[in-house]
Amino acid sequence: MMKTSAKIEVQLLVDACKRIGITHVVLSPGSRNAPLSIAFDEDPFFTNILIPDERSAAFVAMGMAQQLKKPVLIACTSGSAPLNYYPAVVEAFYQQIPLLIVTADRPAQWTDQGDGQTIRQQHVFGSHVNDFAQLNEIHSDEDRWFFERNLARTLFSSNGKMKGPVHLNMPFSEPLYETTEATAQLKSWIEPLEIDTQISTNGKVKLKNLLTEKQRKLIIIGQNSDATISLNSLNEIAKRKDTVVLSEHTSNVPPSNCIDRIDQVLNLIDAESENIFSPDVIIQLGDAIISKKIKRFLRRSNAPVIRVNHAFPEMDVFQNLKYSLQTDNTIFLDFLNSEIEISDVNFAQIWTAMKTKVQQKHNEVYSTIPYSDLKVVGSLLDSLEKNTQIHVSNSSMIRYALLFENKKNFTYYCNRGTSGIDGSTSTALGAALANPSQKHLMLTGDLSFLYDSNALWNAYFPENLRIVIVNNGGGDIFNIIPGPDSTQQHKTIFVAEQQFKMKNLVANFNLSYREVNSIELFEKALLEKEIQVIEVNTMHIENANLLKKYFQLMK
Repeated sequence: MMKTSAKIEVQLLVDACKRIGITHVVLSPGSRNAPLSIAFDEDPFFTNILIPDERSAAFVAMGMAQQLKKPVLIACTSGSAPLNYYPAVVEAFYQQIPLLIVTADRPAQWTDQGDGQTIRQQHVFGSHVNDFAQLNEIHSDEDRWFFERNLARTLFSSNGKMKGPVHLNMPFSEPLYETTEATAQLKSWIEPLEIDTQISTNGKVKLKNLLTEKQRKLIIIGQNSDATISLNSLNEIAKRKDTVVLSEHTSNVPPSNCIDRIDQVLNLIDAESENIFSPDVIIQLGDAIISKKIKRFLRRSNAPVIRVNHAFPEMDVFQNLKYSLQTDNTIFLDFLNSEIEISDVNFAQIWTAMKTKVQQKHNEVYSTIPYSDLKVVGSLLDSLEKNTQIHVSNSSMIRYALLFENKKNFTYYCNRGTSGIDGSTSTALGAALANPSQKHLMLTGDLSFLYDSNALWNAYFPENLRIVIVNNGGGDIFNIIPGPDSTQQHKTIFVAEQQFKMKNLVANFNLSYREVNSIELFEKALLEKEIQVIEVNTMHIENANLLKKYFQLMK
């Protein structure tokens, strides 16, 4: 017989997790969460990962859920431990990645009484979870009925049309380590049925009126880690001369039918010709958009916006939201293709011509750029095998990556829910663990890597993950964006200049490492498959100036 925790509440939770298809659990050490750790670890149904640092653990779980396309459970002890989950919880909330957060707690009567590791844990994640339930201990049949209802309600919220994190807070009285072979199961289970959200008849009339009146149509696709956009629908869109599709690499749609190097195209559009490229109507698919240039450009167009997304229907990034549709992307694109006539304008052609011009200019200019961050990222993308999953840290690294054509159909991931530098390496680690048959590459800056170095503090570093650290000696994004260089604190506070090298840190976690300081050495290191971490030293290169020169020459 299999052992489990003697807590009936934990037995019911385990049963519920099996019913909704949770197979992966990320645990962190602790005493108050011992019943959870024992129950999940003893059950062979679950794949359990132990990550000591709760902040890293939550990002690891998020990376796993991103790959698995289903909720991953994280469980920790009481007190300050749950607060370390918060950065990943917020990121998962805005990326709509399902996480089941289970925090062990002390009995409510001990809150604010000076007892160790006891804080106000109820609703500790505030409005950044889809749902919350306080699952108190069971002492009667009615307690159990109420426990099961709350548990079911909350679990359904993690994997609905608007996916995201949900929080279960579970107080446990001592004893905590007792086990049993008798396993309680849920007495009843409510199974939600899926509903396809179609566009209503009235909605179709309003959309037809707008899309018929507004001839030049621009579709922009933001972050789309689920890859929920039908390629057949996109292929049909590509045939429309009145419609142009803009995408970023994080949209994970093939670049053949899209303008996927937005900033370079906008760099070639001057004030006099801007009206020619401005749309009459904007259709927004997917989530976060990285480019500030396209946000400003589309805001200036004053074109009405149709937003298609199950989550955040009121989001108005272009400041002219007209209609919000909580439906699937493909449903809307099929409607556009089948029910909206193609208008007599060659809007797509002028954008496509500019895309061709950008490619030609890029090849010419890039060949003149010396060793630098820009050259390193370009060399990396040229060297990687097709279909690699690329995880990119925030700030300058993701912006460099977007400057290169996605000609090898890489899958791109980046924590653009809140765009923080914390947790990038942990997220990539979780993704690689959950998808071991795929090759994963983490491209990160020095500050992002240092900030999340505890991602290496575990026993699970996978063979299919490699990390490339571009060490430019600080937060180089503050050398790129306008403003910081006008202050006295530019180098000391904003860039946070540092001379720290990663060799000893990586060695402490027993990973193979190589430092390089030229393109030739970098490309050679990439061929050595046994090297797990490559540090590319560009500390003394004028990276920001070379990037500015690149854009000047591109004009």
